Amino acid sequence: MPVSKQALGMNARNYLYIRPNNKPRAKERADSKLLTKEHLVKKKIPTPELKEVFRTHRDVRDYDWTKLKGSFVLKPARGYGGGGILVVRNWNGEQGRRLGSKPITKEELEAEIYSILDGAYSLNNLPDIALIEKRVIVSSTMRKLSKKGVPDIRVIVYNKVPVMAMLRLPTKYSNGCANLHQGAMGVGIDLRTGITTKGVLFGFDEKHIPGTKTKVRGIKIPKWSKVLKYAVQAQKASRLGYAGIDIVFDEKLGPLVLEVNARPGLQIQLANGDSLRTRLERVEGMHIPSIEYGIDLGKRLFAEKSLSDINVKSNVLKVREPVVIYGPKGKKKITAKVDTGAYSTSIDTALVEELGLKKHPRQKLVRTGFGPEEVRDRVHVVFRLHGMDIETDASITDRSHMRYPMIIGRRNLKGFLVDPKYTPTDEEKQKRLERKKIKELEVGKEETSDE
Repeated sequence: MPVSKQALGMNARNYLYIRPNNKPRAKERADSKLLTKEHLVKKKIPTPELKEVFRTHRDVRDYDWTKLKGSFVLKPARGYGGGGILVVRNWNGEQGRRLGSKPITKEELEAEIYSILDGAYSLNNLPDIALIEKRVIVSSTMRKLSKKGVPDIRVIVYNKVPVMAMLRLPTKYSNGCANLHQGAMGVGIDLRTGITTKGVLFGFDEKHIPGTKTKVRGIKIPKWSKVLKYAVQAQKASRLGYAGIDIVFDEKLGPLVLEVNARPGLQIQLANGDSLRTRLERVEGMHIPSIEYGIDLGKRLFAEKSLSDINVKSNVLKVREPVVIYGPKGKKKITAKVDTGAYSTSIDTALVEELGLKKHPRQKLVRTGFGPEEVRDRVHVVFRLHGMDIETDASITDRSHMRYPMIIGRRNLKGFLVDPKYTPTDEEKQKRLERKKIKELEVGKEETSDE
């Protein structure tokens, strides 16, 4: 139970949460964008692609700038508060344009990198490393909310539980930066639904996004479950017990983890109108067995009361579920059977051929429910189940004589609950109705012939 309803202050944050939960080695890794990115890639957590690394002045002088094309972002590895970040567009090897269409030459770009290497933007002004990342193409949904800069989501995660979140919108005051201290807008987010609640700008409440008539309350954040999943995964991978995870939305790639913060700011409390300390105390010392458990707990504990009547898609699967399978020749929607009695997934031979899925060189020994073990071919398959994309190796078998062309085994049901009660699909209901009508017609004919 919470023992305090006061807002969390900086001294309390440092003493109660950062010092005991964030070990020096984990903080050192989080403070370096390069080390963080390498670790995220290793753990297969989506993050913007790293294109170049400059460690010395010689690296800059010897670099062939014609290797870079299009758009990219320059940033210091140990920068803070958004300092030193430079977005470059339309780069042709000699020059490009900054955010806001101001031109930049190769010499000016090199001068920016030299400043980063000399520690102009790093913590304690120590020598730094310069990174060039692939530029995030802001998704159309987020682009509508901010005409300048890249909006992001900040999620505070403690002990594998998301405890508070906000949308950070760049404004004309922040010059395209999503940092609240520089004039960005903070908008609180309900953890259960992913719907925004209230906004603050320079510490004061705002009902509309600056320069627009768009209300800050009621915006639905896309792919909210995936945002929370990546945030908790990043916190766990960082080995920080208390962390702020920044997530951006790319038009093609979806949510990407941009940064992991060992000392996240406290204005998120103003954006949510709630005490961060109270929420942290509610989950302190709890045993959280899995990421899914932590996310579900955060949604239940910190749901907005005024949004309690909004229905949220659950993680409960029926025995029969619609599935979209992707392949080189296109995609196909089918009805698959969810079978917790089977360990792995199996797919019909006809579907493999129809979608052009490539077989693995190695076969797999499968134990069937009808007899002894048998050797089957395997195929790598990507399918969408209940809004989640799943990649797996499936065994291939002839299922033409069976009702469902695909069986989803328990290996691919992580994070889901399965309701064993059978619920027929609309297609099955229609077939049953047709069979019933045919049977009634046949009975009617028999009665007529008897007469």
